[in-house]
This record gives sequence, C-alpha cells and structure tokens, in this order.
Amino acid sequence: MSFSSLYERIGAPQLMALVLLLIFALQCVWFIEQEPLSALEGVHIEAGLLQLEGYASANSTQRTALVPLMAGIPARLSGAEKHVDEFNNYRVAIRLPFLAVGLLLGASLWYVARRLYGDIGGYVALGLYCFSPLAIGSASEVGSAVVGAWGAFGLIFTGIAVAHTLYAPREVILWNWRRILLLGLSIAICVGAQFSFWIVLVPALIFMLWVGHIRRGAVLVIFGASCLIALILLSIFYGFRMPTFARALAHADWLEVASRDFFSAGMSWLLKTVFLENGLGLLILILVTVVTFIVWKRTRFFGTAAPLIVSALLFSMGLRMHFSAFTFFLVALPFLILFMAGVSADLLESRYALLANAVVFGVLIANAMIDVYGLMNLSSRSH
Repeated sequence: MSFSSLYERIGAPQLMALVLLLIFALQCVWFIEQEPLSALEGVHIEAGLLQLEGYASANSTQRTALVPLMAGIPARLSGAEKHVDEFNNYRVAIRLPFLAVGLLLGASLWYVARRLYGDIGGYVALGLYCFSPLAIGSASEVGSAVVGAWGAFGLIFTGIAVAHTLYAPREVILWNWRRILLLGLSIAICVGAQFSFWIVLVPALIFMLWVGHIRRGAVLVIFGASCLIALILLSIFYGFRMPTFARALAHADWLEVASRDFFSAGMSWLLKTVFLENGLGLLILILVTVVTFIVWKRTRFFGTAAPLIVSALLFSMGLRMHFSAFTFFLVALPFLILFMAGVSADLLESRYALLANAVVFGVLIANAMIDVYGLMNLSSRSH
C-alpha cells in the first residue's frame, strides 16, 4: 500500500480517535500502577492459573473460564505464578489484556458512532468514553464487565450489520459467512464473560428481525448458525467434552435476579455511585438527550433508539440484582454513550447549535477535569 492511499484511509478523524484512545490508555496505565489488586481479582487470577496447571477448572455457574484465563495466562508468562504472595508486583502485565479489550471497545464505539452519526458523533462518543471513570476503572481491572461490554456491543451491532446485508440480491447465507463467524464470536465473548449477559441476545434478535424483515427466515438461520458457533467456541473451555459442557449449561446461573422488587435494596446508593463517578455533567447530558429524544422527532430513529433500548434493558435488569448490578450498569454504559452521542450530533447541527455546544462540550471538559482530578487523588491516597 502506497503512502498516498494510506493517508486517504487514515485521515484526521482516525488520528483524533487514536489520540483519544492513547489518552485513555495512559489513564488506565496510571490507574493500574496506583491501584492494587482486589481480592476478587486475586480469585480470578488463581482460578486461571489452576486451570492452566490442570488442577481445577476455572469455569463456574456464573461464567466460563474466559476471564480467569485472560488473567492467568499473563500471570504465568510474567512469572507471577511463582510469586503468589506478590501478585501486585505483576499487576500491569496481568491487567494488560483487559486494557486491550477496553481499547477495542472504545475503537468499536467510535467506529459505530461515526458510521451512524458522522464525525461529530464519533468524537462525542469517544470523548465521553475516554474520560469516563467507570470505563477507565473497568478496563484497568480483572473482571467480566469490560469483556462482556465489548461482546455485547459487538453482538448488537454485528447483528444489525448482518441484517442490513440481507437487502443485497445475493446468496444471503453463504455470502455472510464472515459476519456470521464474527457474530458467533461476539456471542461467545458476551456470554462467556458472564452467563447472565445472554439477555442481550433478545434485543439483538429483535433488531435483526426488524432490519431484515424482508428475509426473516434467513435472519433466523443466520442467528441460529451464530449461536451454534458460539456454543462450539464456549465448549473449548470445557475441553470439548460435550456431556460436561451440557451439564455446565444446565446448572449455569442464567439470570441472577435476587429481588422480587423492581428496585432492590441499596440500589439508590449504587445509582448515585454510578452517576457521581462520571460527574454531574453526564447526568445533565443524559437528561438533555432523553428529553430531546422524546420531544424532537428528528432524533427518533433506529440508530438512536436501538442503543437506548439496550441500555434501558440492561439498567432495568441491574436494578433487580445484588451482586451483578454494577456489572450490568458497566455493560450498559457504551450503549448509553452511543445514544447520547447520536442525539448530541443532531443538536450540534440544529438551530440550537450554540446552546448544544455549550452543554455537550461543557460536559466533555467537565468530565475530563473530574477524571484527571480523580486519578491524581488516587495517586495521593496510594502514597
């Protein structure tokens, strides 16, 4: 590839995205270096190492061995397994795969936002993500949140992309085999991170049937084939032992609803923590974009409605959970950011552009300031 064609492919939007992702990575590295491993992270690391040594399986009723192995493999390669009491000295290497997934999630968010809403939407989405304390925290720790979020995001938008191709006058099944494999991989990552994330399959199938309504039979075949591929990929963690895999699926905790009430105890505190961690600006932008979505017809289209529906579903599920509530909120965050970016892009191109600029970029600047302050405060506490 010549330099001229490379320059055409990598223009100002791509360079801006790379700069923002680099800033995100630097913040995550700072967080990783300042924050010691938690007890839960230690459990994941030890479970991954035990499976690698062949002593015990890292699979559980809540998840497959995907997350433990992502922590156990770098622990083994870095030599941390020989210094069990000093895991913290190797935390950068151990957490590195989760940082990589966080960067991939940010890149995916930017790509989808730019395709749906243009350059402005891509910048707003990536700006909100890269300076989100919740996104930085989840990408800097060993856990299922960032892995499940990337899988869920890929599942929804790969499914929509596959459904769009059904309008082409070609052999729809065989022609889509690459996207079917990618959709199956997304399902495997999403469900493998935590079994209860299967709930994202419901809106994914509904969206596919809605978009590809002219060939709903093909949609069902593609979706079924992708689920079969996901099952094959997930069986890898059980050594392709199908009876063991079948028993694991039968005893899996598919829905960790711990409360009969819609709003479980202690949830008000958790919601305050979620929004305060992102600063008051995010809450203001959520209110502005939701109200705009309701009253302004231009913002109500599939590209904004789909991420809003998914984020609302995940938040409503999290409200009824105890242990997985925060994880569900983190998985919902990229979809919420995408929705806000879409509505914000319309506002920035409207006759209210001056006021919208003040709100949107004010929130972005405030988020960046709060985020940097939080990281500096974390450094002072660690010392």
